[in-house]
Amino acid sequence: MTRWLCSIIVTPLFMPMSLTPEEYQQQLSFLAAQQQQTIASHILPNQEKIWIRKAGPTNALWRYRLMHLVSEMSGLKPLTPIPNPGGVAMIATEIKRIRELHNAGVLVPTILAEQNNALMTRSLGKRNLLKHWRKVGQTPSELLQAWQLGLNAIADVHAKKQYLSQAFARNMMYVNDTTIGFIDFEDDPGTLLSLPLCHARDWLSYLQSGANIMESAGVKTEAHALWMQTLDKVPADVRLAVQQVMRKLRLLKHFNAPWMGKDTLRLSAMARFG
Repeated sequence: MTRWLCSIIVTPLFMPMSLTPEEYQQQLSFLAAQQQQTIASHILPNQEKIWIRKAGPTNALWRYRLMHLVSEMSGLKPLTPIPNPGGVAMIATEIKRIRELHNAGVLVPTILAEQNNALMTRSLGKRNLLKHWRKVGQTPSELLQAWQLGLNAIADVHAKKQYLSQAFARNMMYVNDTTIGFIDFEDDPGTLLSLPLCHARDWLSYLQSGANIMESAGVKTEAHALWMQTLDKVPADVRLAVQQVMRKLRLLKHFNAPWMGKDTLRLSAMARFG
């Protein structure tokens, strides 16, 4: 009984008290003016960890149009580069996507304050899925469990008729030991792609970020089986789009020399995985 009473009294001392909306807005205005990086974390006076994303330089859209044309010609539509105009438009896109996903029941950062050139969100988790994979890489059972957790999290987003912007493991955060949330929504694939192609893009992004790690850890066969079990459950048009891209990437499976760079090695592992 004494221990229970102590927990009631002590626990609030370690939980940050929320600020008022006006105070969050004041903090955003002050911190954004000081912040040099496009995105950075801060600790507020109430000891709450938050992130502020600022508008960066605008990007030339003609480059995206050229890359879009190449992806159309090559038949790799799910990998179409999505324009990120930068500047205040990027902030508006991030706010829009976070709200859409939140309203659909997807775990995303809470928006605490916003202005035309900056956005403040509450920290979603302490570690991302990619870091966890690397941490448990020597324990096959834990690695495969984490791989499956990511697959389940993406499938849950798709079941809500939603899609992600960049479904890489680095953008998937542990909210707790069994729950994954998502960050980074500075572009919107839905402006160029149909929902099935957006879903295919999510699966391919996840595979691209994890195939090399699963292969290096010696669990490629088991991870591939889990991947195929998941893919077998998706709608036929999504599965077909994924398979078409994987067939196009087959030649890359031999591009595995270290000097080719990390991006090429990840794509090569992805090609072997498929």
